[in-house]
Amino acid sequence: MDLDGGVLRVTSTRVVVDGKAIVSEAKTGAGRRSVPLDVSLVALLRSHRARQAQERLAAGEAYSDGGFILANELGVAPHPDSISKWFDNAVKAAKFPRIRLHDTRHTAASPMLASGVPTKVVSEMLGYASPTITLAIYAYTMPGMGAEAGAPPSASLLG
Repeated sequence: MDLDGGVLRVTSTRVVVDGKAIVSEAKTGAGRRSVPLDVSLVALLRSHRARQAQERLAAGEAYSDGGFILANELGVAPHPDSISKWFDNAVKAAKFPRIRLHDTRHTAASPMLASGVPTKVVSEMLGYASPTITLAIYAYTMPGMGAEAGAPPSASLLG
């Protein structure tokens, strides 16, 4: 986890292959990316990293430093399915409508696109090589967007 300058650098992840969690290096250059974070999230992650450093010292040689943000007190990252189950339980406990952890990408991407963040920037944050893919997957029509889109032509026609 590299937080220099308020940026998280993504180079690998844990994925499930044949039921086993493995470290997967990013498949493409687009998958190795930098994600800008706001100052409050950077502060939380720095505090978390400091806690992990204390755990590493306490565990000594038993600590397995894989460099993961999510890891137990011995540095071992959880199985990805465990994270998904935790997320499902948190959503259910909050009485939110069913949403998968992966759906949170849509929760971030669609509003960014709708608010005018350039497609190329959103595409790079999500790890896509092409903005075309990003638009095809994430560019939903948000409530009110139709009215917003109709206002400029009306203003130019009606003076």
